[in-house]
Amino acid sequence: MTSTPTLDIRAGRATISLQRPEKRNRIEPDDITTIIGYCETIDSDNSVRSVVLTATGPVWCSGYHLGALAAGNSPRHGFSELCDRIEAIRVPTIACLGGSLHGGGTDLGLSCDFRVGTSEIGLVMPAARIGLQYYASGLRRFVERIGPDATKRLFLTGERIESAELLRLGYLTEVVSVENLESRVDEIVDAVSAMAPLAVIDTKAAINQLASEGADLAAIEAGHVSSLGSHDHREAMAALKERRPARFTGH
Repeated sequence: MTSTPTLDIRAGRATISLQRPEKRNRIEPDDITTIIGYCETIDSDNSVRSVVLTATGPVWCSGYHLGALAAGNSPRHGFSELCDRIEAIRVPTIACLGGSLHGGGTDLGLSCDFRVGTSEIGLVMPAARIGLQYYASGLRRFVERIGPDATKRLFLTGERIESAELLRLGYLTEVVSVENLESRVDEIVDAVSAMAPLAVIDTKAAINQLASEGADLAAIEAGHVSSLGSHDHREAMAALKERRPARFTGH
């Protein structure tokens, strides 16, 4: 029996879990609409400060169900749209990579802001092996985040790349032991939660703009100027002066 991905929100943390280990956590057509719906729920909930994308089993995700694709079963939302929507979540996202990544699962992981993996995982991108040029938004994401040379290595050879090399290439942001994976993700969640929430949201959006073509520098600078007058900035300055923790409100 296969299981639909789940969403759990508690204490400012949203967790999306892939729970189909017997199928290498492949994404079924209906899952795409489900997860995009989760993203909408997360973005409409001001209590959420971070998102963790996790999975059970030795393969974190193997991408879209190729059997469904071959049968002409196109989802209402495409897999590329799913990855774009994960990337666009307004709060920081963390891929908790306790398993290896195959195919489209590599783009799903790259859609997150942080990718913390264990020393035992690897990555394989076999698109060209099955006669596919990868979709445009996915290639854009790879080139922007790890550069054209590393992207060519992944896509043009189809070789399995191990965790240490994935860290060097910039695909992984951290490599930890299996035992420390969950605790390290918890530390990142806690670090994000200690920041001023509106500043985090606006800074993530600005960084994503600057990583792509056509960033509006004037708008980004206007956001900086606006933050100088925010309640959270004034509160942070007062907390520093009074030597106490800041009490942020997101305003």
